[in-house]
Amino acid sequence: MIWKIRIAFIAGGLAACGIGCSGFSAPLGEIESVEQARFSAMEHQDLTALKPMLADDLIYCHSNGRCETKSQLLESIRTGRIRYHSIDILALRPRTAAGAVIVNGSIAVDGTMDGEAIKMQMVYMSVYVRRDGQWRLAAWQAARLPVAH
Repeated sequence: MIWKIRIAFIAGGLAACGIGCSGFSAPLGEIESVEQARFSAMEHQDLTALKPMLADDLIYCHSNGRCETKSQLLESIRTGRIRYHSIDILALRPRTAAGAVIVNGSIAVDGTMDGEAIKMQMVYMSVYVRRDGQWRLAAWQAARLPVAH
């Protein structure tokens, strides 16, 4: 009988405060705004705006499989090795998970990488964490979608 009471108490407690009782809630509209601002800063090579949007331990994996740290990504954008002419958001689906926000999305990108023109659509996953009162990108992974024929 005691185990039934414990299960009822645990289930009721979890339902009352949300699974895990962390008190965590993320305004998903805020994450969408941060994602849009980050893409805009990348398009305009605005490193001053972009830098605080990125976590210091960022791992940024491009659709070609090349992964960069925060400093490497900023340097790639600063030098023009990567140049984003436009990043158009096609879909954004943010959700909370263990104190972070995961965004599954798709974008259309027009730009250059290593001097080669790139124009593609891709799906991606980004992970945002809240640090020093601000949402920061901690991880990015993208995959190029096949060209429709």
